[in-house]
Amino acid sequence: MRIDAKGKKISIVGALVFSAVVLCLTLWWSFGSGNADATRLYQTQLLGRGVVERSVTASGAVKALVTVDVGSQVSGPITEMKVDFNSKVKQGDLIAVIDRAPFDAKVQAASANLAIARADVSRREAAMAKLQKQLGLLDRNVGRYSALASAAGVSRQQLDQAQTESGATRHELSAAQADLESAKATVALRQAECDQAQINFDRTLIKSPINGVVIDRRMQRGQTVTAEYQTPVLFQIAQDLSQIQILAQVDEADVGAIRVGDEVKFTVETFPVETFYGVVEQIRLAATKTSGVVTYTVVVRAQNPDMRLFPDMTATVRIVTARRENVLNTPNEALRFHPSAAVSDDAAPRAGQTRLWVLDATNSLKSRSVRLGVKGDAATEILDGDLKPGDAAILRATVAATPEK
Repeated sequence: MRIDAKGKKISIVGALVFSAVVLCLTLWWSFGSGNADATRLYQTQLLGRGVVERSVTASGAVKALVTVDVGSQVSGPITEMKVDFNSKVKQGDLIAVIDRAPFDAKVQAASANLAIARADVSRREAAMAKLQKQLGLLDRNVGRYSALASAAGVSRQQLDQAQTESGATRHELSAAQADLESAKATVALRQAECDQAQINFDRTLIKSPINGVVIDRRMQRGQTVTAEYQTPVLFQIAQDLSQIQILAQVDEADVGAIRVGDEVKFTVETFPVETFYGVVEQIRLAATKTSGVVTYTVVVRAQNPDMRLFPDMTATVRIVTARRENVLNTPNEALRFHPSAAVSDDAAPRAGQTRLWVLDATNSLKSRSVRLGVKGDAATEILDGDLKPGDAAILRATVAATPEK
C-alpha cells in the first residue's frame, strides 16, 4: 500500500492529539480519582525548619544623637564667618563674630561710670573721717565743760552750746554714713552694668558648645542678627555622626508589641539593597495625631562608623518583635486555606489546636491538627501536632479545566 507525504502528516497529527487526550485524562484521574474535589489543582509547599520573625514596619528620619542649634544673644551685623557646611569643630572653637565696636563702647562707658561711683565712695569716706574727728573734739569739749561747770569755771550756756554742737555733728555723721552706703550700692550697680556690658561684648564671639560637625549654616557674613525677641539660629551642629538615631513613627495598633532592646533592620533610599541594623532605645509616650491617625515615636539607635547615613534621610524600619530559629513552620497562606464543602473530614481539631490541610501520598486532601506558636510576617511556628518536615501543606487551589468526555 502506498502512503504519500500527506498521509504521513495526518498520522503524526492524529498521534499528537491522542497523546494530549491521554495526558488530560491522566491529570484528571490523578486529582479526581476518589476525591469529591476532582476539578481542583492544589499548590503546595513542603514544610521544613527555619526562622520565624514577627515585625512592625514604620518609617522615620535619621538624626544625630545630639544636635545643637547655635544662635546669638546679641544683635548686630556678622563681620566674620569662621566655619562652613561640614566643618568639624571642637568645643570652644570660634565659629562667627558679631560686630564688636558698639559693645566695646558700652564696656568703656560702663567702666567709666564704675570709676565715677568708686570715686564718690572715696569722697564720702573722706567726709565721714573729717566728721568723726570733729565729733571727737566736740565730745572732749563737752567733757571738759561738764567738769568746769561743776566748779563754776564755765557758764551753763557754754556747756549747752558744746553739747548742741556735738549732737548736730553726730547727726551729720549718721547722714554721711547713709550717703556712703548709698554710694557703695551705686558702685555695686555700676559694677553689674559693667559686667553685663562685658558679657554682651564676649557674646559677640560665637563659639561651638560641643565637638561635632556643622550640618547647617543659616546666615552669611554681612547679615544683621536681630536677637530682641528670640534667639536667631546661625548654625546647626551635630555631635558624633558615627552613631545615629531614627525617630520612627509607629501606629498605635502596633506600638504595644515593641519593647526596648528589640532588634531593628532598616534601609534608606540611597542604599535600597543594603540592610542596616539597630536597636530600640526608647518608646516615647507623647502621641502625634495627624488626620485622626495616632502614632508614637520609637527611637532606634544604630552605628554609622563610615558616615554613610546622613541626618534627615528617610529610613524604612522593620522592628523585630519576636523571632524563633530552627523551628518547624508553615506559610501563613496555608493557615488561610479551606477546601470546598464537598470535601469531608471527620478529624476535628483538638482544643487549642488548628487544622492544616495537606496532600498525602495519594494526592488526597487530609487535615492535620497542630498547635501554633509565634505567627510571623510570612510563616507561623508549629509547636507540635500531626505534621513533620517534608509534608506538603496546601497553599491554594485553582479550578482545573474538566476534560471533555
